[in-house]
Formats: sequence, structure tokens, C-alpha cells
Amino acid sequence: MEENKNLNPENESMEKTKIYKLNDTSAAAEKPVKKKKIRKKRLTWYTKFLLFVDVCAIICFFLVYGPYEGLRDWYVTTALTTGAHKYLAYIFYSDDTINEVLDKNKTIVSGDTTDTSQIKVVDNPDTGYYANEYDRQVLQRESPDQLYKVIEISENGYKGWITVIYYPQRLELVTSGSRYGGTITQYAEKYDAMVAVNGGGYSLFGDNSVASYGSTITEGVIIDDWDKVEEFVAMDWEGRLFLTYATATEVQQAGARWALTFGPFLIVNGEKSTFYGNGGYGVQPRTAIGQRKDGVVLLVTIDGRGSGGSEGATMTELADLFERYGAYNAANLDGGGSSMLAIEKELINHPAGWNYTGERYVYDAIIYR
Repeated sequence: MEENKNLNPENESMEKTKIYKLNDTSAAAEKPVKKKKIRKKRLTWYTKFLLFVDVCAIICFFLVYGPYEGLRDWYVTTALTTGAHKYLAYIFYSDDTINEVLDKNKTIVSGDTTDTSQIKVVDNPDTGYYANEYDRQVLQRESPDQLYKVIEISENGYKGWITVIYYPQRLELVTSGSRYGGTITQYAEKYDAMVAVNGGGYSLFGDNSVASYGSTITEGVIIDDWDKVEEFVAMDWEGRLFLTYATATEVQQAGARWALTFGPFLIVNGEKSTFYGNGGYGVQPRTAIGQRKDGVVLLVTIDGRGSGGSEGATMTELADLFERYGAYNAANLDGGGSSMLAIEKELINHPAGWNYTGERYVYDAIIYR
């Protein structure tokens, strides 16, 4: 049967055909087969936008409600210590959560009043002996008659300046005389000041006028009297800084040359306040004042909110800074966008609010001339 099949002409033709088709090397066989293109669907701008929003929402949710409580504490305390943006703390968190955060991050001040008998103001406190490097930075001068010096600081994510004042009797608290206040360079120009920093807090009204946040004394005269016990940062006629809880009249009777209302007190009679967490005041630009036992005054100005490459400082960090540089008494002054420092009538730092940068109009200033 097999032999007959192979001898059949038709079968032979079919077999050759099969072989030819399987082994065809002609141009027709080599011609590439055109593949059908598959079109890729492109995302529309609207879809991309929605994906971006979703990713941002997921990141925010993780940051706000994630396991890292440090970010939550920072956000709540920082928002609550701003002048006009306290509402931001309540966008993500309930009252109970906020109260929990504040209970973990707070400052407890001793409540003592400065013992001014421990402050001995001398013309030249530089004896050539320095307890440590920080002591040397403060006391070492180019000449005995140098009036002040500026120390630049950069640590823990913040940058700033310590302005060292050698003759505290020449420090004054001044107001602009205008209902709209003044910038720090305007104060420096008006009073011909070598050094000027912002002072106490103030209230800002709808017409952009300002008023003192509390009682104020300048040149021994009460110019704002709230007639209640307040947290006073004051200096007597001998140049001794003193911190006290009292009425304006009591502070005046205690011999204050000038006084303003603000805080918290960071160090009183050499004892640092007790700080839990970040101290409850968040991370902000800072202005503060301190004095050593030898009478030397330290004016601290710290940039924040990213301005000048600085995040800002917590109250705990501020107190630690004063302690290292030998302050016997120290207190926080108005900060945030109001933190300003002028040296020889020129702005040195980088003031920053939440939606602007540059100098702010403030009610008063501490000047050195």
C-alpha cells in the first residue's frame, strides 16, 4: 500500500508542495508581516490632576494621623502660637487631641521674681579668664571700649544672632509715637540706635493700627496700664534686668526704667523653667533677652519659617541657648513675623510671616544707643 501511494503522481505533487511551503526561502517568504499597532491610551490632564491630589491626600493623611506624634505636636503647638492662624490646629484635630498635645508640651515657670542684688554691672567684665568657650565668645572684646558685639549661631536647624550688650544702662524701650507703630529700621533711624530689636506683643486692628498687648513703662512713666498682675520684663536705672509678676504700678515702684509685658520667663535667678516636649510654643522665629550676673545683656534673634535657611527654635532650645551663654535671667519676647534685628540701622535678620517676608510694623522696640 505504501509503495502504491508513493508512485501516485498526485500524491508526489502534493508532497512536493508541502515540502516547498515548509522550506520556502523566496522573497515572498522573507517579507515581514506587518503588525497592527496598539494605541496606548494617554492620561488626560484631569486624570493626572486627580492622581496628584490623591497622592497628596495620602501623604497628608499619613503625616497628620500616622504613628509619628512629633509632627502632630509640632503642627498643633506652632499653629496655636501664631497671631492669626490658630484655626489651623483645628482643621485636622479635635479639642481632645489638641488638649492632649498641650498637656505633653508645656512650660512651667517658677513664679519667682528676679533677685537684682545678684547682678553686678561692671564696665569691663573681661578678666581674661573664661569658664568655657561660650564665656569667651561673650566677654572677649577687640578693645575695652567696644560697646557691643554680634555672635552668629547655627545649630539644631535654626540660625540666628546673639547681640552682646556691654553697657545695659544704655538700653531703652521706645514706642513709635504713631498709632501704626514702626519697623525696626524706622526705630533705629528715629532714635539713632546702634542696635534695635522688637519688644513686647501688640494687638493689630482692622485699620492696621496697633496697641500694646499689655502694660508698658518707658523712662519710668507708665504709658499703658492694664491695672492687673502681668508678666513683666523690666530693667531698672542701673541696667539690671528683672522678671516679675506684678502690676504696672508695683513695677514702677520697684525702680523700673522701662518694662513690657511678655513671656514666658526662661531662666529666673539662674534656675531654668521646666519644659515638657517642645515647651508648648512650637517652632517659631524668636526674639528674647537675657542678662548674666556680670551685667552683660544678651539679645537673641532667631530666624524661622524657612527664611534665611532657618526653621526656627522651640522654647526649650531658646532656654538651653541662654543657659550655655551664662544668662542668670532670661525671657522670651514677641516672636514670629515680628522678630527683627537692626545693627547700625540696617536689617540683619530675615523676618517672615506666614504669607509674606520683610519688616513688620510693631508697637515698641528695645534700642541701644
